[in-house]
Amino acid sequence: MEPIIKLEKLEVSSGKKKILDGVNLEIHKNSINTVLGPSGGGKSTLLRTINRLTDLDPAFRISGTISFNGKKVTEYSEVELRRRIGMIFQRPNPFPMPIYDNVAFGMRLQSYVQKKDLDVLVEQSLTDAGLWEEVKGELKRDAITLSGGQQQRMCIARALILRPDVIMMDEPTSSLDPTAKSRIEDLMLDLKEKYTVILVTHDIAQAKKVSDYTSLIYNGKIVASGEGGEFLEDSASDSLKSFLGEVSV
Repeated sequence: MEPIIKLEKLEVSSGKKKILDGVNLEIHKNSINTVLGPSGGGKSTLLRTINRLTDLDPAFRISGTISFNGKKVTEYSEVELRRRIGMIFQRPNPFPMPIYDNVAFGMRLQSYVQKKDLDVLVEQSLTDAGLWEEVKGELKRDAITLSGGQQQRMCIARALILRPDVIMMDEPTSSLDPTAKSRIEDLMLDLKEKYTVILVTHDIAQAKKVSDYTSLIYNGKIVASGEGGEFLEDSASDSLKSFLGEVSV
């Protein structure tokens, strides 16, 4: 099956620093595609380059090709690209407004939707994000008062209401307690039934739990790729074990 996103010879630099160095990567549809590596390895820059957030900073220089559904990402408008490739950040970023308005925010910006239709979309998005049953009676509650894990799931709902093709998650559980982390991981497994997920993390256990495909990134280079937990547990590769030891530090 043709990958939904394909990176070929991608290089990204800022000033004199090369952040990504000749990255080739395929993102598979309706799967959890994990990019695993240490802090500073280029994981977040990889995500931001896919949906062109790096274009907002003139210091970045980019070469190579990124294709999405068979077209170069530069052939999409930035608004359309970011609607279809949603982004969840490391720390929850709820807006200072009620839960309902947070989730509905992007849809209201994109187009006019009647209130009854918007109600349906908000409920469905919160349901898909695993939060509806917890908040359905208090949608006017200030989103800032939710717990950290609830805030992150609400941010996921805010992305889902636009019905993207791809959800990119930039270390989405790093600021959460173990219970909230586990819920987000379980949610990822549910989301791949409808969406393609790209996860970046330094958490080996998390990658083993959720990944369908895993790539290891180090100093801006993809140094190994394979399928899921079996790939990460490949004891035959001394270089892989050494690399994983560095990541886990």
